[in-house]
Amino acid sequence: MILLIFLNFLFASGDSTLVLKKEIKEFSNAVSVTSDTKDNIYVLDANANQIVKFDNNLNFIRRNGKQGWGDGQFDSPTYIDGSSGLDIFVSDGKNKRVQRYDLNLNPVATLITNLADFNEDLKFRTPVASLVMNSSQLYVIDGDNNRIVVYKDGRNPSGLFGYYTSGKGMLGRPVKLLKDGNNNVYVYDRELKSIIKYDNLGTYVSTISINGLTGFTIYGNIIYLLGNDEIVLYDTGKNSVTEKKKIPDDMVKKKFREILILNNKKYLLLGKNSLCLFQEK
Repeated sequence: MILLIFLNFLFASGDSTLVLKKEIKEFSNAVSVTSDTKDNIYVLDANANQIVKFDNNLNFIRRNGKQGWGDGQFDSPTYIDGSSGLDIFVSDGKNKRVQRYDLNLNPVATLITNLADFNEDLKFRTPVASLVMNSSQLYVIDGDNNRIVVYKDGRNPSGLFGYYTSGKGMLGRPVKLLKDGNNNVYVYDRELKSIIKYDNLGTYVSTISINGLTGFTIYGNIIYLLGNDEIVLYDTGKNSVTEKKKIPDDMVKKKFREILILNNKKYLLLGKNSLCLFQEK
C-alpha cells in the first residue's frame, strides 16, 4: 500500500501552491485544532491551558480554560476533538480524563476511568486523543498502553483495538484518530510515521504514509497528509494520491504540526505559535 502511494504520487495532477490569507499569532504552544458543523474553529493551547474559538475567517469569538484540575481547567492537554459536531472533547492526560464542552466552551461532563469500578483491561490513565463514532461511542487513545479503547455511550467500556494482540494493526505511539465518510478509522502513529486504517470495528485494513508526515486531516473521503513542505491528497475510494498542494517556501520554516480543511477550500495549518489560513492560488 505504501509503495502504491508513492508511485501514484509521481503521476499526480492538479498540483498547485497555496496562498496565505490570514495568520493568527497568539499561541504559546498550540497542539491541536478542530471545527464544528458551522465551521467555527477551536485551537487547543497546551501551555496556556486554554481553548480558543474563532469563526471560519479566523475572527476571535471566545476563549476558556486555565491551569488546574477542576472543571474547565487543564494540565497541558494534548488534543481537541469536534467530531460529534455538537460538543468539544479535550484529552487532558495529566489529569487522567477526557473533558466534554458545549460549543460555547462551557464544561458539560468528564470521563475518568482510573477508578475501582472500571474493568482494569479497559481503563485509560493518560488519554491522548478522542473520536466520536456512531453518534454515541467515544474512541480514546490510551497513551500508556498505545491502543484505542471504545466507550459505549461515551462512558461504559466495550472493547479495544490496536493493542499488541492486533497483528498488523498493532500501534507504536498513536497520537491522533479521525474517521472518513464511511466510518473507517484512521490513526496517526508517530513512532511508525504512518496512518493506520481500521474499519469501524477496529479491524486493520491498511497503512498509509508519505515522506516527512507530521499530521493529517480528513474531509469527506479525502485524506490530507501534511508533509514538511506540501500537502498530499489521498482518495480513500481510489486508494491513490490525486494531487498535492505546495506550502509557500517562506512559510515552511514554521514547521506546521496540524492541518484542518473547511469546505474543501480553506486550508488551516497550525504551528506552535500561529494558525494560518491558506487558499488555493
